[in-house]
Amino acid sequence: MSVGGAVVLAVPLMRRLLPWLALALLALSAWWLWPSGGGVPRSALDPVAVAAALPALDAADGFAVLAPAGPDWLPLPEDLGPHPDQRTELWDLSGQLRDAAGEPVGFRLTLVRVGLRAAVERPATLAADAVLFGRFALVPKRAPPIQSERASRMAAGLAGAGAAPPAVWLEDWRLALPARGTDGRLRVAAGGVELDLTLRAVKDPIAPAAALLGAAPRAAGGEDDGPGFRWFAAPRLAASGQLLRGGQALPVSGTAWLDRAWGGVAALGAGGFGASRGQLALNRFLLQLDDGSELLCIQFRRRRGGGTPVPTCVAGAPDGGTRVLRRRELTLEPTAGAWRSPASGAVYPLNWRLAAPALGLDLTLAALTPAQELTLGEPVWSGAVTAQGERDGQAVRGGGRMELGGYAAPTGG
Repeated sequence: MSVGGAVVLAVPLMRRLLPWLALALLALSAWWLWPSGGGVPRSALDPVAVAAALPALDAADGFAVLAPAGPDWLPLPEDLGPHPDQRTELWDLSGQLRDAAGEPVGFRLTLVRVGLRAAVERPATLAADAVLFGRFALVPKRAPPIQSERASRMAAGLAGAGAAPPAVWLEDWRLALPARGTDGRLRVAAGGVELDLTLRAVKDPIAPAAALLGAAPRAAGGEDDGPGFRWFAAPRLAASGQLLRGGQALPVSGTAWLDRAWGGVAALGAGGFGASRGQLALNRFLLQLDDGSELLCIQFRRRRGGGTPVPTCVAGAPDGGTRVLRRRELTLEPTAGAWRSPASGAVYPLNWRLAAPALGLDLTLAALTPAQELTLGEPVWSGAVTAQGERDGQAVRGGGRMELGGYAAPTGG
């Protein structure tokens, strides 16, 4: 087939895939938090098993059913808080800090609430209507990553979420979200290290899925609409505070990104995107640059090679505006420097070039450290990266995270 023919075929393919974009991104986030060791045994409390059972439930169980978010949907400040009428919701905060010596430190806290039954008034304070799953990762450049997972029922103060002010907590992990001009705060401890940050919203929330869906036609109804969900991002939070380790308090500062979602998220655990689009794999890049801009890029590709990978980016400007960039406006390709996982045998391209001539931007991306693979279920590389390059001839740098799926050899039948 000619190259021109491949481009023509890619256009309707992207139109079919775009409504699934947010769900695909959330799938990569979900792989982050399934407990992989320590804490509660998987046989006793396995969120994958819980998610697999959820499609058997329906609105009759008391949970609300959402229509897919349209291109004009915008979040409200109240959406930072919980949505107990939904079976599943996610808070995913990630960022990159620098210490006094300028060394980068990546971090990520992912919290997912899974409703077991619709909330009702019950006299028993120990009765739980939901479970909260969490995963925290801290990735220094010159030290091994720290990872911790936990889960708890949302009862008796063990875990919970509130709306005024918006906050979510899991035992001693607490995330208070910045809203209406007020600061938020992150406090989390694991592996002998405690991270304590003040968070301040620099930009208004955006709905990346809405921006992408608005750039391409959608079918009215049918499978292209996908399960109903809401997803928005706080694209730039200023983060400052301290990292406590070994009795020393190290000042750190940087930026963070918040993904917030609720609705049709759990279907991913029982097939969702992966089952219906099994021949495709997804790479995701989330970058914040020191000139005040952001990039959220995805790249669909065939698992077995062949064809041309299809990239799409939502570019955030320093003034808060957004722009969608398509494949003809982008270069997103791996460069030399792959890493083979000793656990899964997967070979991941950990160095990339991202160029957007329309933005005058040319970046090189590199993993902060290679060993950031998650191997529960299908192996996925998901971790912190650095970015450096030029915009219009001026040096620019930054950081963020990268998620690479579909690089491991298939297992089973």
